Amino acid sequence: MGRIQFLKYAILVTILFNGTKVPAQKDSSFVPEPLIDSFPLVPPYSFAALYPFIVLDSNLIHNDSLALQPFYAKLSRLKKTGRRKLSIVHIGDSHIQADVFSGELRQHFQKDFGNAGRGLVFPYRVAKTNEPYGLNTSTNAIWKAKRNAFPNQPLPIGISGITIETADTAAEIKLAVKDQNGLNYSFNRVTLFYQKSEESFDFAIYDSLHRELAYINNRRDSLNEFSTVIQLNQSYRQIILKSCPRTSSQNCTRIYGILLENDSSGILYNMIGVNGAEYQHYNQSQYFIRQLTVLKPDLVIISMGTNEGYNPGFNSKLFYAHVDSLISSIKRSNPDACFLLTTPGDSFRKTRKGRVKNPDMMEVRNTLIRYCRNNNIAWWDLYAIMGGYGSMQKWFKAGLSRDRLHFSGKGYPIQADLLYKAFMKGFHTHN
Repeated sequence: MGRIQFLKYAILVTILFNGTKVPAQKDSSFVPEPLIDSFPLVPPYSFAALYPFIVLDSNLIHNDSLALQPFYAKLSRLKKTGRRKLSIVHIGDSHIQADVFSGELRQHFQKDFGNAGRGLVFPYRVAKTNEPYGLNTSTNAIWKAKRNAFPNQPLPIGISGITIETADTAAEIKLAVKDQNGLNYSFNRVTLFYQKSEESFDFAIYDSLHRELAYINNRRDSLNEFSTVIQLNQSYRQIILKSCPRTSSQNCTRIYGILLENDSSGILYNMIGVNGAEYQHYNQSQYFIRQLTVLKPDLVIISMGTNEGYNPGFNSKLFYAHVDSLISSIKRSNPDACFLLTTPGDSFRKTRKGRVKNPDMMEVRNTLIRYCRNNNIAWWDLYAIMGGYGSMQKWFKAGLSRDRLHFSGKGYPIQADLLYKAFMKGFHTHN
């Protein structure tokens, strides 16, 4: 091969492997259709050799050909056109509140399909509970707080599964978000979920230099009974939310959640997680369903069941009814939403003799799968993927679980990687 021929060959190989586009002759009559090859591919499992006990053959979304087809179609159109936002809502318990599992999924979806913003957040630290990485909140006031896992305590529960309230007329909440893995989480659109009444304070939003960006008169804004949308004139990563009493009848402020968005198309991945939560607790959350409609979910992922199966005496029939009640309520208010349930993983139960295997978790898993089959809902079987009954011990020994109930900082990202790969397999298969 001559020098010139070799150079031509080398250039061709570089183009093929680097994805460089070759300029084509313009033809105004031809509009190329986007190729399926432009969709994100499913890479191999990077951790397979390290953790051979993970049952990769079980890593798939079940019943997705019908149950998830509408969402797959929306996702396909988003990838082809680069237009519109898709809203994913991930509901769960302590496995979700930390936002490691759901946060990794957010990043996977947004890197492949576009970043429409950080999504729903809550000032967890103000409520004196653990806060997700990438979110930082603080306050100068004392707030009452309630989680939905304690339904008998006062305060109604809304969109986040947690509520905070204060009577401090000078109360402020500082909220800051961090970019993560190359994803820009600055925002120029804020939706505040709060109690609107004559007794509730107004709000002002300031930037980090205490320059006022917006004022919320809770009586004038009646477009939505629980939320107000604020469009900012530029993007911010930090804001200050301040109580503003306007009349003598205003005596408190109550906050249910904060939605952060940008103007881009793509995925808005909203995490709703509460330590100790069960299906029944969301059913008992007074304003949860009514506020959830504001998020306009295209896909609802529910990851619960661990707490229901943790204590002895699991009641499969009652659990089935709680699952049905929550999903039916969400469906009635969000008829276009698709659903994906994830089974809880294997775990151990704490007893006087120490941690022991928990056979009830298998019953929780079986009940969820039975519900999905009976109601044409997709499911992802983490229990089987882990290896089934007793498999948590292997995950614990490998450093993927910290207490044989929760996963570790290494375990949750692997769980997210597994679910996203399973999802992409289904997406490719049915598109």
